[in-house]
Amino acid sequence: MVKAGLVCEGGGTKAAYSAGVLHCFLDYKIYLPYCVGISAGSEILLSYTSRQTERLKVTGIDAPCQKGVVGLRPLLKEGSIFGIEATNDFIESREPLDFKALNQSSTKMEIGLYNMETHQVEYYDQSFVDPEQTMIKASCALLILCKPYQFQGIKYMDAGLIDMISIHQSIRQGNQKHIVVSTKEEGYVRKPAPKYQLALSNIMYRDPQITAALKKRHERYNEQWETIHELESQNKALVLRPHQDLGVTRYTTDPKKLKPWYQLGYDETKARLPEIKEFLEIE
Repeated sequence: MVKAGLVCEGGGTKAAYSAGVLHCFLDYKIYLPYCVGISAGSEILLSYTSRQTERLKVTGIDAPCQKGVVGLRPLLKEGSIFGIEATNDFIESREPLDFKALNQSSTKMEIGLYNMETHQVEYYDQSFVDPEQTMIKASCALLILCKPYQFQGIKYMDAGLIDMISIHQSIRQGNQKHIVVSTKEEGYVRKPAPKYQLALSNIMYRDPQITAALKKRHERYNEQWETIHELESQNKALVLRPHQDLGVTRYTTDPKKLKPWYQLGYDETKARLPEIKEFLEIE
């Protein structure tokens, strides 16, 4: 296989599509040497790197559909709209992370976190995943909706404030080609953050740099896609994304919607396996 990177976008519960994609990869033994992601993409990549297909199902479908994962209950228990702790506990109770497989994997995994002191995105590999999975939780700590996490003595949160798609990190790692797994349908355009989000950011963080980054987030997202499209034109990037709109949003918690969404990821990837293998130069 050519030196290639797998880049997973976030997207809340829409990441069930990505889980289906990576389930197909594992079934057909497509093990890339490197992967990188942020937010919900980090949780999906964790199971891909440890080669746990059943954990992908639990992460993508079962965990988001539990009562109390989103809303008042996690707000009262965890201080967050999304119940990161409850979600992690559920996944671990059903399909515990195989730490030995994770650390002995042929795939190097990197996860992006936003450092709230330096205002930079930092990337950490799987050797930093502790039994509490603090690094993964910090990566999933969405701006405004979740409280930040202390990791190595510093407050971190979702790197999506700056790096929504970690294509530049994959490039920095020297990968010649990149497979990008997106949770957004073709033609999606990210809009500027509404004024109420900017106001909430000012109130919650009292940090003008965070609010300034939020104000420009859509511009960075578009720039990251411009980079990906340029790589596509050079046959250096291949994008896997949903080609149907099944009515799934980043907040969907209905298994009747997430199961077909997961299956769509699997089926669309399977249909493109010859193209994917040719791209990766797999014989």
